[in-house]
Amino acid sequence: MSKHLVVLGGGPGGYAAALVAARKGLQVTLIEEREIGGTCLNRGCIPTKALLACSDLYSRIREASRYGIRVEGASADLDAMQARKDKVVKTLRTGVESLLAKRGVTVVKARGHFTGSHELMAGTESIKGDCIIIATGTEALRLWEGDGILISDEALTLREVPESLLVVGAGAVGIEMACFYSELGSKVTVVEMMAQAMPGLDSEIVETCVRELKKKGIQIKTSCKVEKLEGRTVTFSDGKSASYAVILQAVGRAFNTSDIGLEHTGLTTLRGRIAASGTMETGVAGIYAIGDIVTGSPLLAHSATAQGIVAALSAAGEKASMDYSAIPNCIYSHPEVASVGQRESDIDQPVVARVPYRTIGRSHAGGDIAGLMKIVADQETGKVRGVHIVGEKATELIHEGAVAVRLGLTVREMGEVVRAHPTFSELYSECYHLLEGRAVHVL
Repeated sequence: MSKHLVVLGGGPGGYAAALVAARKGLQVTLIEEREIGGTCLNRGCIPTKALLACSDLYSRIREASRYGIRVEGASADLDAMQARKDKVVKTLRTGVESLLAKRGVTVVKARGHFTGSHELMAGTESIKGDCIIIATGTEALRLWEGDGILISDEALTLREVPESLLVVGAGAVGIEMACFYSELGSKVTVVEMMAQAMPGLDSEIVETCVRELKKKGIQIKTSCKVEKLEGRTVTFSDGKSASYAVILQAVGRAFNTSDIGLEHTGLTTLRGRIAASGTMETGVAGIYAIGDIVTGSPLLAHSATAQGIVAALSAAGEKASMDYSAIPNCIYSHPEVASVGQRESDIDQPVVARVPYRTIGRSHAGGDIAGLMKIVADQETGKVRGVHIVGEKATELIHEGAVAVRLGLTVREMGEVVRAHPTFSELYSECYHLLEGRAVHVL
């Protein structure tokens, strides 16, 4: 009889683990109380990007005269945008459900919790597993309740564009929602308690992005927090007050580990998170943890997916280990921001190349000249340590940088790659050539 794997949580990490384990011949049960796909597919990554595609196109249509195109009477239909977003989500979710069924994964639609180290209750059903993967993820934090005071889940379902919007928190969720509603006509303010927006990212990249966001009319207040909230009137720590039609709290995530019966497994948590090894196995043999709930893990869907694959292979008896050295971090703002590897401030002896988008032909041809690519390398070894980008297609461009960082490639090796002209990828060539003292289009 094949080994039985139970996956608790059907988000991008959980369903990836289930699909890979089933392909490897394990008997797999996936427990998920809500929709397959978890937060990412249903209430996060995918619906957000579907909406941002709408607002970006609307924004470009309004600027069509720059391209010699006359468009009159264009208007934004938020109901239609929401319908499109819902269709995209349903299509992708149905696809995942179909894959699970075709690979023989048993899906149990119920809330699961441990009753023993290798036993769970899902609704009224008791399920035992030789191996168990915990993939319960996170939920948006809610600090305040009230009419018009939302979390990101609710901001993705609005049917009217708010006249004014306060976004509390300038991380990925906050900045993306600020872009969407600003492009549809909201007067948007973003407040961030840290010294810079998009905390943790390269400061030069952030500065470039913030400059462009301000051109869109988005006001960004840093080193500032909400001191008092009365209705939808906010008093900030800088002493200023203002009222808003809608307030979005984008202040972080809560880990879903407090009520899943971990006390029956022998596992403990640190600030809601579970420690796991490189194979994603916890301190209890046969129990794995993946995704947001893992100590030190980035809160990213693609990281969870990678961890899910590693956990599934490990459960199947194969050698696999998670590598966190080159996981891209992307913000789908307009302009986009993407980063992988180390920042300049993380390295003792860095060498750095900075190349503006305006130096390459594709930027001018397409009309997207705002942006910057920054590559950080080690002075002694010449190895590429980090790549940081703000601008058009940044979230696609970043993966060449991820390959360079992951494989420990050098500036010379990457500089010898011939990239097509005209493309945004030529930014890499310019950066590497600049680092080697043979730049063509940069002084």
